[in-house]
Amino acid sequence: MADGESPSECAIREAHEETGLVLKPEDLSLFGYVSERDYEGNGHWLMFLYDCHKNMDVLPNSFEEGHFAFFDRDQINNLSIPPSDHKLIWPYYDRRDQGFWGLQAEWVDGIAKIKIEANPN
Repeated sequence: MADGESPSECAIREAHEETGLVLKPEDLSLFGYVSERDYEGNGHWLMFLYDCHKNMDVLPNSFEEGHFAFFDRDQINNLSIPPSDHKLIWPYYDRRDQGFWGLQAEWVDGIAKIKIEANPN
């Protein structure tokens, strides 16, 4: 944030740091965002979600935050990821071709109150 980095600049930088991919803005398509207020009672998140149009031929090396693997969409449903990702990201990812969308989740007593913003094609 101190650098004034835009969401797409951040995505390009993070992709390079974590995968070694060298991306240009035209390699990415923004399709949605998720805003979570008071997630697990201790923080706020703002995620911008992109499709990357540049393919990876090999898995990148492991890095400080973890390692990569390729999964088909059905396998993702069975991954041990935060329940909110299953609820807030993947169902909308599946509809990304229907237009830009945004989700605002406010967590109250462990339950997300969700407001959906959409701009269909």
